[in-house]
Amino acid sequence: MQGSLVRLTLVIRDILFPPCCAACKIRPFAHSTDRLCHDCLESLKFIESPVCTLCGQPFHGPQGSDHICGQCIKNPPSFDTARSVFRYHGAARSLIHKIKYNDDGYALRVLSFLVKDFMLFDDLKPDMVIPVPLHPKRLRKRGFNQSLRLARALFTDIHLGIDILSRKLNTKPQTELSMEERPGNVRNAFEIERPLPKGARRILLVDDVYTTGATVRACAKTLKKAGAREVHVFTVARTIMVNPDLL
Repeated sequence: MQGSLVRLTLVIRDILFPPCCAACKIRPFAHSTDRLCHDCLESLKFIESPVCTLCGQPFHGPQGSDHICGQCIKNPPSFDTARSVFRYHGAARSLIHKIKYNDDGYALRVLSFLVKDFMLFDDLKPDMVIPVPLHPKRLRKRGFNQSLRLARALFTDIHLGIDILSRKLNTKPQTELSMEERPGNVRNAFEIERPLPKGARRILLVDDVYTTGATVRACAKTLKKAGAREVHVFTVARTIMVNPDLL
């Protein structure tokens, strides 16, 4: 009885206050727990096998034919694995932008709902989740760290380390640089603020978007120098690189 009353209340709410799409903001549209319109929901592209077993770059090929990509063979990453849920495109890109630049809590709730049950690592049991940090100047300007908000929303049952990894260099935003300039921009940009807790040896590093991997590589290198045995990377979305060396 109580469940039926709750559902009726939601239906009445959506009739009186038609929900808008969290990505494109059109309204009204039919009641949906996804809170995305049909077009935006259709624009979400999950990253599926086959992928690189290290960096998670998707390939063309039969499902299940995962292997290490050419780039990771030539330049092995400092992290152990990296996985992303969506291609950085369509509604995924819009939701991330709304969270990152507009502090949009509605977009954060919807994005969290969409990815929360996604099993990125079947057997991984991290000891701690650490978000990629912002430099204090950028944090004061923006007012929040979007990676921290994503980590809090998505990994509620894992210990969160928010004052362990810090960004000591106020580097240029990676989005303003070419792919070739990005690794040098974040080299030596991170440091350990305080030691890893005893037993925190398997770390899940969280960021919003994986593009070249330069930022998470730099973070993983710093964490491993501090004693982390494994560093695995989770990002909500990934820019798909078109590069024959990756295949």
